Amino acid sequence: MNFSPFADIRNRLHAQALALVEKATGDVDEVLVDALLEVCSFLEDSAQSVAPIVAVERDVHSSTGVYHLTVRRLSTSVPVGKFQIIITRELASGLIY
Repeated sequence: MNFSPFADIRNRLHAQALALVEKATGDVDEVLVDALLEVCSFLEDSAQSVAPIVAVERDVHSSTGVYHLTVRRLSTSVPVGKFQIIITRELASGLIY
């Protein structure tokens, strides 16, 4: 049996990620859930390196719109593997004059 860090993160965090995405978007958007879990897995893998990455920002395009993920690994968390997550959706922006 092969050990996959992404599978471990997915198993451990999937239910919580699903609930957070549903709270943020009003629906279960699997594209957003998968992107969120992928970023968490990347940050967890990076924690093992000499110069770990502590935060990632990513735009996710789904059928309901474009969402911006900000995910930060909490380096001092016990147990390890806790993340601070912000999900935003830009409905409209610009400069008018």
